[in-house]
Amino acid sequence: MRWIDIILPEPGTNQLIDNLLTDAACLSSDIDEIQLRDGLDNLSVVQQMADVGRKLFAGVIACDSSAFSPDCQCTSQVCPDLGDVDHDQLVGYHLVVDPAWVGLPWNWLHNGLDFVLAKHPICASNHSSAIPTHNPPRPWMQRLVRSRFLVGDDGSSTLRSTSTQLRPTGSSQPEILFVPGHTDEQIRRLIYREAEIIDGALGSAAWAEPLAHLEVHPEAITPTELSERGITYQGIHFAGPVSQPASSDDQNGEYWMNRLLDEAAACPQRELENTLGMEEDLVGVDPVTALLDNAVDKYEREGPPADSIGVAGDAALNAGSQTAGSDAGGPSPARGGGSPWLLDDGPVRPENLGLAGGVPPLVFSNSYRALGELGYRFTLAGASTFVGPTAPLFSRPARIFAGYFYAAMGQGWCSAAAVWQAARKCRQELGAEHPAWLSYGIQGYGSLSLEFL
Repeated sequence: MRWIDIILPEPGTNQLIDNLLTDAACLSSDIDEIQLRDGLDNLSVVQQMADVGRKLFAGVIACDSSAFSPDCQCTSQVCPDLGDVDHDQLVGYHLVVDPAWVGLPWNWLHNGLDFVLAKHPICASNHSSAIPTHNPPRPWMQRLVRSRFLVGDDGSSTLRSTSTQLRPTGSSQPEILFVPGHTDEQIRRLIYREAEIIDGALGSAAWAEPLAHLEVHPEAITPTELSERGITYQGIHFAGPVSQPASSDDQNGEYWMNRLLDEAAACPQRELENTLGMEEDLVGVDPVTALLDNAVDKYEREGPPADSIGVAGDAALNAGSQTAGSDAGGPSPARGGGSPWLLDDGPVRPENLGLAGGVPPLVFSNSYRALGELGYRFTLAGASTFVGPTAPLFSRPARIFAGYFYAAMGQGWCSAAAVWQAARKCRQELGAEHPAWLSYGIQGYGSLSLEFL
């Protein structure tokens, strides 16, 4: 695929652009309030995304009126061909923006008629899409550059024909570590459903062998273990709550999951229960298992408790005010705040992983608004590519998106194209009016692929 870099000026250079992007940040923070009022997957959420996207689009056009022309010659980098037309003919837009703006939901770009993501992958970072040459590049970058000069036995230079030269037979596969968020042991298996989907997606690749292996540990992973062992993996997938920020309850474990169980245990028609002496237990099933199944079903049908979403809304509004940076009259980049990963022994912050040297090239954080909260912090700490949600959503579409993303990566697609492919698949499965297909974005190098790790 071909990348087109769109370079935006620094904050303070163009007041019109600053105003448009500040308005977009404020509108983005209103998503939580709309979801509290209408529901996480209501059509009004997509409409708000479009309103934000139009502000973002206007900001980019104010900088360069021809920025989104697919015929633009400002091509920064051409990814190696896979031999897959859908992938090879893609034109992607890479937004090069100041760290203050990098956390905006650029995947919501809307030209007034349609979302740009419907046809083009979108990536954002504070650097170009081109592989750096002034510093020693990471090993995957060296392999990407080398792949452009390889020729297979059939005379073609596609990755399918040259993959054995990049990864000789018998070499170990890249490993992606699955990290479940902090939760009670009895309900940890609910999070591992996501691991099953990812593992199946990676294993269904059309290549001779899977391009990566998902490492899943049955026990909880502590922050110390993650810091010590993170550098030995090529990717990390974190699975946590996507509908609201994680919050620790010292006595009962994870707040969001305990509320889920409490709500699931309550009969929705209390009068009927009192009259008939009836409870919603499944006959012949272990009570804990029945409770968990009811909890998941209720959560996916009705979402988290309303007051819980309100807590998330407050957090998002605070994050939005930080992005808007009212004190300085412009945006301000993240300075170590935001929502960390919450594991059993405590929080994990990207900065701590970076100091320990434990941030692998690929990080996928399936957690509440991870892209805006953690994306730039992880890339600053050493990750090459970060994928995460830009808006709250239910756990089921979050798992579906992750499955489609890793299925595309397993086919050899680069990460930005895999996000675009997953968005397209979610749009086909859930509908264009469902916000799931617009709920994920990518920061860093969109050209990263599993075959280079």
